[in-house]
Parts: sequence; C-alpha cells; structure tokens
Amino acid sequence: MLTASPPPGEPGTAPGPEARRPAVPGELIAWALAGPRTCTGVWTGTARRRCPAQSAIPAAGTDAQCAACARADRGRQIARDAVPGNDGREYRLYLAWFGPGLVKVGLTAAARGRDRLLEQGAVAFTMLAAGPFAPIRQAERLASAAGLAAERITARAKAAAWQNLPPPGERTALLAAARDQVTSRVPWPERVRLLPGGITDQAADFGLDGGTPGPYQEVTAMSDGAVLAGQVRLAVGRRLLLDTAAGPLLCDMRRAAGWAVRPLPGTVPAPAGLALAGLSPSGGHDDGQQPLF
Repeated sequence: MLTASPPPGEPGTAPGPEARRPAVPGELIAWALAGPRTCTGVWTGTARRRCPAQSAIPAAGTDAQCAACARADRGRQIARDAVPGNDGREYRLYLAWFGPGLVKVGLTAAARGRDRLLEQGAVAFTMLAAGPFAPIRQAERLASAAGLAAERITARAKAAAWQNLPPPGERTALLAAARDQVTSRVPWPERVRLLPGGITDQAADFGLDGGTPGPYQEVTAMSDGAVLAGQVRLAVGRRLLLDTAAGPLLCDMRRAAGWAVRPLPGTVPAPAGLALAGLSPSGGHDDGQQPLF
C-alpha cells in the first residue's frame, strides 16, 4: 500500500490530504521524480502533520524525515520506548514470520488490523495477546529477552528469505511451533489477555506465491529527475520488485518519499537516474553501486 498527497497549491502552503493506493503484482507503473526532496512531516496516528520547516533531506537513504520530525513521530517514540504511559488504545502483540529462523515479535494498535504486518512484509503472522500499551510492550521485551523471537529483522534478511520459502503448510507449522514456545514460556504481565491462535498467511498478497524472485538489482538511491518504471512482480511491504527494461529492480519505496512524483503517460520508459547495487539470490551484494541513466 502506497500513500501520497497532492503538492501544495502555492509555495509555503500545506499539501493536500493523503490518499492510499494499493500496488499490486501485474500493475504497470511509470513515475518521474522531481526535487528538492523534503521532509514528509509527522504521522500522528490519525493524520500527517506537515514539517513546519519543510526541511530538505538527503537524496539518498530511506529516511524521509528531518531530525525534529523524527523525534516527534509517534511510531519512532514507541520504538525507542519514549511514549509516556498508556494512550487509551488497545494494542496487539504479534509474531511475524519472514522465513525459516526469521520470527519477529512486535506490537501494533488493534485498530490498524493487519496493516502493520503488511507494511513489514510478514509472510505469515499470528496475534498473541491484547491489552494496553505498557503491558503489551513489556510482553514484547520479555519474549525477545527469552530468545524466542527478535524485535528487529533486517530488510536484506527478509528479501533473502523470499528465495527459499517453504510451502504454506510448512510455514503454518513453523509459526505455530514458535507461538507455542512464546505462550508457554513468557510470564504474561497483568492486563494482558491471550488471543486465539489463528495464523494468517500473506504470501499471496505480496505475489510471493508464484515462485522465487531470482536475481535482481537493488535501487540504493534516487536523484532529481529519476524515472522509476516497470511492471510490479512483487509488492512486499514497502518494497516493489519491478520487471523493467533494465532487468528486475528491487526498490524500497521509502526512497521515493519526499520527492514530488508524477505519472508518465504513454509507453512505459526505461528506468533512469537511479543508483543500483547487484544482489545475488542469497541477498548479498556482489557488485558496487552502478549508475543507471
């Protein structure tokens, strides 16, 4: 799922309201990027607040927030345990499965449903427990400290696992076993209630049910005037694997955040203005960065 907002009508004015649109396998995209790349502001949990300074941010990298907005962002506050007490919302503790040996424990606001798991590219997940923020966060730390699941898994490890995913039944069995370990060994804090053990497989949502991706190049930076174009083969979390005139390209769409993006009409062009790194099927770099023009 991608989000975008219309640019401001006049310099110094706020952009239009955000709109969400799915990116689905088989879709053709052709986008031109224009700078300068500016801070995307703060997501408050219900709406996006514009960066008051409209700070410029580096063209390379996946972080599209200035330092001030990053400090004020609620999601980042949760990640660094900087949220003061409970906020009255219900939270869910989940186990997310990304591949054999790649199990993550995390939390999400109950009202978000499975959005957080889709954003992270979880191939399968199960909801463990529900409760207020503080005890759910405590349970998350306990599961991680016991070595039963990680709190973070790198994007490169997730992508490498796409090449060797077991069949759905095996994925379900592996995640069910991980769930049993957590529910039996974690000392559950007060005000946390366990949830039924249903497992949701999301491989088809991402296009991962159609075979292994094979080798590709990864977009490591974009520039003013860049063109990102091709047919979506996979849409896994924030990452798109595109079949392009230059071959398969994997792009973390956070790299496009902060640029002005406009659709290109007509025939899908070749990509341009992108820095690339070759990746082996195991997910490791096998070449340095190369410009594509």
